[in-house]
Amino acid sequence: MQSGTRVATAAPPSPPDADRPHRRDRVRTGVNIAIGVLLAYLVLFPLGMLIYSSLKDSELKLPFQIPGFTLGNFTKIFSSPRVLEVALNSLIFVTGTVVVALVISVGLAYLFERTDLPGRRFLAPSTLAPMAVPATVMAVAWVLAANPANGPLAILIRRVSGLSVDIYSLPGMILVAGIFGVPSMYLMLAPTFARLNLEFEEAAATSGAGWLTRTRKVVLPLTLPGMSAAAMLLAVIALEEFAIPSILGTPDQIFVFSSLVQAALQPPSGLSDYGRASAYGVLLVLLSLVMIAVYRRQTRESHRFRVVGGKGYRSSPVRLGRWRYPVMTIVLLYVLVAIVIPILTLVWTSLTPYLQPISLDSLSGLSFANYGAIFANPSLTHAIVNTLVISLVTATLTAGLGLWLALASARGGRAGRALFDLSFLVFAVPSVVLGVAVLFLYLFLPIPVYGTIWIIVIALTTRYVPRASRMIQTSLLQLDGGLEEVGRVSGARRGTVLRRVVLPLAAPAVTRTWLWVFANALGELPIALLLSSSDNRTVVVLLWDMIGESANYPEASALAVLLLALSAGSVWWVNRRGFQQHM
Repeated sequence: MQSGTRVATAAPPSPPDADRPHRRDRVRTGVNIAIGVLLAYLVLFPLGMLIYSSLKDSELKLPFQIPGFTLGNFTKIFSSPRVLEVALNSLIFVTGTVVVALVISVGLAYLFERTDLPGRRFLAPSTLAPMAVPATVMAVAWVLAANPANGPLAILIRRVSGLSVDIYSLPGMILVAGIFGVPSMYLMLAPTFARLNLEFEEAAATSGAGWLTRTRKVVLPLTLPGMSAAAMLLAVIALEEFAIPSILGTPDQIFVFSSLVQAALQPPSGLSDYGRASAYGVLLVLLSLVMIAVYRRQTRESHRFRVVGGKGYRSSPVRLGRWRYPVMTIVLLYVLVAIVIPILTLVWTSLTPYLQPISLDSLSGLSFANYGAIFANPSLTHAIVNTLVISLVTATLTAGLGLWLALASARGGRAGRALFDLSFLVFAVPSVVLGVAVLFLYLFLPIPVYGTIWIIVIALTTRYVPRASRMIQTSLLQLDGGLEEVGRVSGARRGTVLRRVVLPLAAPAVTRTWLWVFANALGELPIALLLSSSDNRTVVVLLWDMIGESANYPEASALAVLLLALSAGSVWWVNRRGFQQHM
């Protein structure tokens, strides 16, 4: 062979998996499109129907029965003197709730996480007890404990100080909602105080600063970003709170935006004003969007205040000295007044034939007759079945969709993360507004779910999917990508790696999310109330009817105790599962 002759060589055959990246891109695009369609169906369509209804002059008719569009509903709202009163009530209620919850939560977080307070292992779980109490049950318990006529707390305060307490007032609403918000705010603040490096306080103490000065100039400024973010998130929650303002405020016609929306849809006269209710809902969504935007900005800027490093970090408790037991007594009094007495009053009332103060003379009249009466009520059995089916199906759908959305965020590229962020929009939709939007949508669409349990399942799934996806995403972010890489290097397909590696590791988070959704769906009132009919009523709606229609508080208390036991058992199971998964 001559040296100048070229030998033609055949191109190496392309490997059979050469087109896998393109196939993965197509699959990823298909998944993202499917998620986008799902989010549009669950979130954007109902909100679109809400806006559509707000532009209709549909005082007594359904919005899609009215031709043309108008801004008349918004004109009526802003020209009415009542809107100023409701806006002021809402502002006072939200601000007061945040202040009460923030003051109590900061104090408890500091004492439990930074000091040597005795009995912390018992007191900390006790202060979190309202997590196991549905808002409706909490409101009923406080009505019984602090009503001016025979509430034990009202009687005690009147005898000790001579002051009259009226729980049916704006301060009463703020107090109950603030106590109800303490657990969620405490859980957000406790890690901030627990991880604060003690060296900052020691440096200030070396310079001669006392405890009060160190707390004011060192501890509080360093924890301020966490407190402001938690306060803003609680403000969003307080703005959408429905059960507490409705039960405590409606008797004296004290309305906030959330209770006003429900009153416009289900007034005592029975003549619903759909257009005005929708306009109120749109305004409520806009307010929530503003606060959500501020909250997200606060959380994005929190990195500027990081004070925990790996090298030399240590934390030891602040010694309270002679104040240990007086402070412990104050915390015990808070647990007693805020939680124990209202719940005990609820249990007491469930055993009495009529409303009466707690006394030794009345012990002989206690019985389980109220429990027998509600179990003899055929509507209760139907409501219990509805509640369990709705909670079970909602938890299953939400956990599955949340896992799907979390996987898209972690594995779906920029488009998947954008869709994941889009789902955050639901946080800005108060539950009462979501109920209104879903109601109008399925009255309009030819889908036979109105009046069934499935319309409540759809609404609750929409409400909880964003929260569930973020709970699951946290666990996915903690998984080392090398685990999947090892599986792929070993020859496993992407689906096999997902099924055999990722999903088993994410299973504990999915299980915990399922239990969390189940526990919360049991006591969800505004959505179930707005979408209820004779065939799909839940236990919490039945409780609402007992209070509002018949005012039969002994039987209502018995039903509330049963709902409390079911909810508390679910929350206990959630915490137990979470503890076992971290062992």
